[in-house]
Amino acid sequence: MPIEMPVSLPRERRILLWPRGLMGRVLFVLLAAIGVVFVASWTLYERAEAIIEDSDRFDLIGERLATDVRVIDGAPASSRAMLSTMLSTDDLRIVWFPLPSGRDLRPEANGMLTLHRRLVKANPILVHFDLRLARGGPGQWNDISGTLVLHDGSQLLFTAPDILRGHIITRGVATAAIVTLAVLMVAAMLVHALSLPLRGLATVADTIGAGEWEPLEEKGPREVRHLAHAINAMQKRISQLIEDRTEALAAVSHDLRTPLARLRLRAGFLEDREAQEAIEGDIDEMEAMVDGVLAYLSGEKKREAARSIDLAAILATITDDAADRGDNVTYDGPDRLPLVLPPLAMKRVFTNLVENSLNYAGSAAISMRQEGKNVIVRVDDNGPGIPDTEIERVTTPFYRVESSRSRRTGGMGLGLAIVKREIERAGGVFSLSNRPSGGLRAEVILPVRSV
Repeated sequence: MPIEMPVSLPRERRILLWPRGLMGRVLFVLLAAIGVVFVASWTLYERAEAIIEDSDRFDLIGERLATDVRVIDGAPASSRAMLSTMLSTDDLRIVWFPLPSGRDLRPEANGMLTLHRRLVKANPILVHFDLRLARGGPGQWNDISGTLVLHDGSQLLFTAPDILRGHIITRGVATAAIVTLAVLMVAAMLVHALSLPLRGLATVADTIGAGEWEPLEEKGPREVRHLAHAINAMQKRISQLIEDRTEALAAVSHDLRTPLARLRLRAGFLEDREAQEAIEGDIDEMEAMVDGVLAYLSGEKKREAARSIDLAAILATITDDAADRGDNVTYDGPDRLPLVLPPLAMKRVFTNLVENSLNYAGSAAISMRQEGKNVIVRVDDNGPGIPDTEIERVTTPFYRVESSRSRRTGGMGLGLAIVKREIERAGGVFSLSNRPSGGLRAEVILPVRSV
């Protein structure tokens, strides 16, 4: 039976004008900017040449007028019409009138004073023939027309067509500004498009190890695509390591519940009351450790969705619960303050802060106020505070300032770590500081956001 070989279809080949490499794209941006400058400069040079050409034409017309008027003024009246026709060209048309034409052209009235002075200065003889200038009529605004009065009273009318063309060079500063802005805009758009993948890389790099992440789209220059692929692979490895560690710790912590329950049951059969209380105290501490680790790891694996809550009600509830237990906790703030936050996470945050103050100082004072687009919540106590060298470290997981293992004072070192993690996830800022009057201040700054 014959074996059919797979037929490989030819790959579609596309001609890409946009370079694939980073160096090629940078060079393309520079080339585009240079091209814009070249085109603008070429246009300006062309206009400048036109200006020089028109200026030379104007001076030449003045010389021709001075020559032609002398020739026609010295010729017999019978031949002046023929001479004016012979001396007329495309650049200067001349018509002789034996009688005054009745046109009263005043340079001042027609905005031609500057040109009049220029012609007279270069050709003083025109003053003797009473030179008058005016702009052309409707549809001929670029033309110059004028009259010269000969010695016998006859008039010589002349027209210089298309001599007053507008030139961009007269607006040199504005033109330079427009060209500069055009070059900057073109370069900015190209560089912006070029830097989009790099900004995406920076955004993803900031979220490495933070839990939830989305794969970075592998597009852009060749080097950026390779880097995006490497970052995606690294994110997968880090996420897998974090997940494995979390699951392992969660499994161990969960499995400890069974032997702890057996120990508590066996401790109940001990006849030595003092030993029984010591063992049960150790079991309580171990269960608290397990609960703390599970609470921390459960928050790491998944995030609670934010919704509209009344933060003032949560703080008031924490205060009332503490008062029911006989603890000294006060609240100073508004009766109602709606915010968009994860409710359970915020309750855990402020409960941890209050319990931390109660454990070390025996009291806690909660205050809340709104400043602009932020809400500031403070939990103050009158305890011993924290050494300044330790303030930055106490928010790291499993770190405790004191070396004792007493749950009442030392704890597991997870309470402030959970607080910092949840506040940062909510877009807020958490800080600790020693109060000048003594004690510790825990400050939480949360953004005011709508649903």
